Amino acid sequence: MTNNRLERFAHNLDWNLLRTFVVVVEEGSITAAANRLLLQQPAVSMALKRLEQTVGQKLIDRRPGRFNLTEAGEKLHGQCRDIFAAVVRLPNVLETAGEEVTGHLNIHSVSHAHNPAWDRKLDTFFRMHPKVTLSVTIATTVDVLSAVERNIATMGLCDGNIPDGLNKSFHIRERYALYCGRGHPLFGVDGVDFNDLRGNPYIAFIADVLGGQHMNSVTAVRAIGSFGQKVRGVSCNVEEVMRLISANVGIGMLPDHLAGPAVKAGQLWQLPPYSDLPTTDVFRISNPNSILNPAEAAFLAHVADTEPLDHCLNHHQD
Repeated sequence: MTNNRLERFAHNLDWNLLRTFVVVVEEGSITAAANRLLLQQPAVSMALKRLEQTVGQKLIDRRPGRFNLTEAGEKLHGQCRDIFAAVVRLPNVLETAGEEVTGHLNIHSVSHAHNPAWDRKLDTFFRMHPKVTLSVTIATTVDVLSAVERNIATMGLCDGNIPDGLNKSFHIRERYALYCGRGHPLFGVDGVDFNDLRGNPYIAFIADVLGGQHMNSVTAVRAIGSFGQKVRGVSCNVEEVMRLISANVGIGMLPDHLAGPAVKAGQLWQLPPYSDLPTTDVFRISNPNSILNPAEAAFLAHVADTEPLDHCLNHHQD
């Protein structure tokens, strides 16, 4: 499109159609979108038709039993997500920025991503900028990635497969081992092998799904050892997974540096494998396309050189 055509397109576009389109995609049907928007179904269908006419592309393949985005629909939906994420963040961007840095930070993190160097960075940042506020949300790997991609989170701390479009910095590395609780038949037993583990109820992290999008080395060990097929409980919180294992609800994998004190206290017992234990890396991630308020810009710059922590070096197996 020439510049004049682009300007006419932007001028003639009814931006409400974009919002309707996003709701239709999120709800997966015209009827559900109409209910959410408090509109009649024909009105939503007409809005979608008008948008397709405006952009000159079919956006949704609607046939009996099918409701799929076309390639053009996928591209438009991605742009709409960026547009609405920018609108959501406008109040933060428009905050008055006097001599002192103000604004709110929104951090989404997987459970227990602790690094003393990170804590020291938080301390010095809030000493320098006492008017900045902060919220921290503990979530699953998928939800952390989604929050950063949609510009909802200033920064994320998570493992998994980090998309190429996001900035990432190594934050911590953890080594995982398999444990059972005091009441388990294998507690205190030496010489356990994988055959003894099969059929045992398993406690899993939500991201630890065989064949899942973010399957990692922890999940791979389950597959190799053929244990953990019977999942009895799941959580995204390390403390809750440890609690369930200690309560003998099932066996499960835990970071060995966190499980160590419970092992010494006689609450947990390590099961095989005993060597070549799987490791998981957690990264600090941010969206380079995010519109930042002054606090967010200052914070990302301040923590950029945070020293990573490798628990595999600082915590050795017995």
